[in-house]
Formats: sequence, structure tokens, C-alpha cells
Amino acid sequence: MTPATLSSEAYGVKSTASDMIRFIDANMGLVKLDGKLQQAITNTHTGHFDVGAMTQDLIWEQYSYPAALTTLMDNNSSAMLKTIPVKQLTPAREPREDVWINKTGSTNGFGAYVAFIPKERLGIVILANKSYPNEDRVSAAYQILTDITSAR
Repeated sequence: MTPATLSSEAYGVKSTASDMIRFIDANMGLVKLDGKLQQAITNTHTGHFDVGAMTQDLIWEQYSYPAALTTLMDNNSSAMLKTIPVKQLTPAREPREDVWINKTGSTNGFGAYVAFIPKERLGIVILANKSYPNEDRVSAAYQILTDITSAR
């Protein structure tokens, strides 16, 4: 991989789809973890800021479930990289099950999207060797997850 700004940080995490599915399972409480690791994961589901329809956790972004595709698309678009108003949650919002939790990511030609719905015990990982637009990744994941929940 080519050295670049933040390359050590971004390239330091290399995962397979299996690794990421286990990570989602851990985030939904489906994997038995020791107390400290479980507490760390739980802490990442704590809401600290409201940004429109999105609640910003330590890393994850969450939306009330069911979430509308337009909401997910808008909040995972490049418009979110601009300065936008936020509201600090004091006290922080406790982790919830009735949310769509997600995170997009892309670095130097690679693209990813992770989303899960704790209440449904359902998640998805999209890993690509090309940086497909966030909108494409979010839309595909939304279609797959909503089709699965509709079929249940």
C-alpha cells in the first residue's frame, strides 16, 4: 500500500468479511466476550451528539429503526463532511436495540460499509477492492437487509 497521510492508521486494520461478521456479532451481543471488551463495545453504542436524524456514537452512527433509505443516504453522503450543527446529548444516550447502526469507510481505492440492526440480530458487511460511492454501498445494504426482514 502506498504511504499517505494517515496511511499507518488507515492501513493498520486489515480484515476479511468473516472477521467483520464476527465483529458485528460481538456488537450485537451474539459473541461471548470478557467484561472489559464487552463494556468497550457497549460504550461505542452510547450516543453523544444528535446530528439531524443521526446520533453520533464514539465511532458508530445510529438512526431510529426502521430507518428510511433517504435518511441513510443523506447522512452517509459527502455533505456530512461539511460543518453542520450538532446537539450534545447531556447525559449521553444509553445504547438502544431499536436502531440502525452503520459506518462507511474508504481508503485509497478500497470501500466498505458495515450496518447492523441489534433488535433484528441482523447485519451486513460490504468490502470492495474499489471505492464505490457511499450511496451505492448504503443502497445495496439497505435493500438486502430490508428484504431479509420483510421475508421473516
